[in-house]
Amino acid sequence: FSWIANAHENRKTFSSVQASILGRYFYYQLANIYVTVTAGSLWDSVEKIIDQPTSSLDILGRALPQVVGYFISLLLTKLMAGLPIVLLRGGALFRFQFLRWTFSEDKLTQRELDEVYRRQELWYGWEYPTQLLVIVICFTYSVISPIILPIGSVYFFCALLVYKKQVLHVYTPFYESGGAMFPGACLRMLSGLICSHMTLIGYLIIRGGFLQPLVLVPLPFFTFYMTRIFTAMYDIPSRSLSLERASELDRCSHFDQNKVFRKNAFRQPVIAEEPPIVKPYRTAYPTLNTDSKGFLT
Repeated sequence: FSWIANAHENRKTFSSVQASILGRYFYYQLANIYVTVTAGSLWDSVEKIIDQPTSSLDILGRALPQVVGYFISLLLTKLMAGLPIVLLRGGALFRFQFLRWTFSEDKLTQRELDEVYRRQELWYGWEYPTQLLVIVICFTYSVISPIILPIGSVYFFCALLVYKKQVLHVYTPFYESGGAMFPGACLRMLSGLICSHMTLIGYLIIRGGFLQPLVLVPLPFFTFYMTRIFTAMYDIPSRSLSLERASELDRCSHFDQNKVFRKNAFRQPVIAEEPPIVKPYRTAYPTLNTDSKGFLT
């Protein structure tokens, strides 16, 4: 997914790449729940729905309740093994110890040392879909098997403690997107809610219900309608600065065009760049004396 975002879509910013990974990975997991796991393989499910398009709800309703035990085990595995692995960070520890055992720190340059002790980044495109998957599973099976709700509650309580500690003390942000991925995560959570509505309607149909599915039919459309409203009221306005806020910033900033404008703004960067500053071989050594232009004195 990262290669597709960088090479195929030519995305230029870190936040845009992570947003693309978030969407693709979430829908991949959603297809894994509703197609691959429930019906055995992707092509078998597509063939069944194509052959009997009117019975797609019946296919979902019959398949999903049969694997509820699998998803309860999955949540328990995420709770008992997944969160401790996130907390322990075994991959980063193994990498750090391997580099220390393989290379001599006294013979490494400062650039190589910076690579060894580089900051750790939080991969939003991986972490967001992982949590959204748990929400979708709880949405889907909360009516069919209510025992999954306490397990999901315990998981999110432990996940809050683990990720709060990691975000505050371990991960270092490489960029600032202003919470641009949060609306997308909310919209995809509502998409999972719509899928759970469809599953519940199909389950009630195969259980012989008539009035109950009929009453629940407007529910997916209502959720989709509210998704459109949330996008129009909160998502789209949050992408741009309001006129009131822009006017207030203009009044308080005391903008001076002569001080802000750069004389080399329209020149080629190669021509306008300053002389390079000589850095020491190691930061532990005394700093070299340089003049204002970066040359040794």
